[in-house]
Amino acid sequence: MKCRHQTAPVSFFSFQDVLMCLIGITIVVTMTMLLQVAKATTDMVKSAQSSLDAGIPTALPERALRDRVASLEAAVREAQTRPDVDPLSTRATLRQELRAKAADLESLEKQARELELQLRELLVAHPAAASLRELLELTRIRDDRVAALSTLERKKQITFILDEGEPLHPIVFEISGARIVVSDAGDGASTRIAAGTIAAQCIDALKLFAVLSAQRPSYILMIVTPSGIAMYRTLLDAIHAMPEEMRPRLGFDLIPEGSYVSPVFPSVMTDRPEDAAP
Repeated sequence: MKCRHQTAPVSFFSFQDVLMCLIGITIVVTMTMLLQVAKATTDMVKSAQSSLDAGIPTALPERALRDRVASLEAAVREAQTRPDVDPLSTRATLRQELRAKAADLESLEKQARELELQLRELLVAHPAAASLRELLELTRIRDDRVAALSTLERKKQITFILDEGEPLHPIVFEISGARIVVSDAGDGASTRIAAGTIAAQCIDALKLFAVLSAQRPSYILMIVTPSGIAMYRTLLDAIHAMPEEMRPRLGFDLIPEGSYVSPVFPSVMTDRPEDAAP
């Protein structure tokens, strides 16, 4: 008898299971993507609808044109609020103000002429009043000269900048051919040495320095004009004649004739000591 070999039948159930799983995964992914696309589309439609409702253009050229128009409108509003700085209009305004001031000046000149005529009539009626007018005119000239002299004297004043790190306090000796003025640089007080011989003035100045330096350590800052060289030399000899432990430290500066530091500077005085150098 012949042997019959029986073989196991072929089954596709495993392949079908895998295939069905892949198909299911594909369907799930597709549905998820469709849902996301639908949501994005819905959001885009809503955004476009809101832009249309607000009047905002969606196209890029239209949006750029709208932004340009908005910037131009803002520039126009700023120009409207900005003050007018046109030089032509400013010049016209100044010209009008000048004409108004010229009219006022002409009116004042007319009043001055009328007052002058009245004054002349009064002088004719009262000849003794002519001296009063002359006195008033001389007083006005004197006041103008005093003001000019005060301005000139202020221009001649010299200011020194002192070192704040200097431990000694400066006592200023302003020396000219007329007098010596001793000034405390701290409080600005000035003392004019009384008139006398050069030697007497030097001794009085050193005595005053001894009184001032007793309050705090100080040194002498000599401010000398060319006319005060002789008095400066006498004062220097008197200082060198002092004992070394009492001899003060010295500073020196030469200023032009007529200039001063203290308002009581002797160079503006007319009196001179008898033995002063010519």
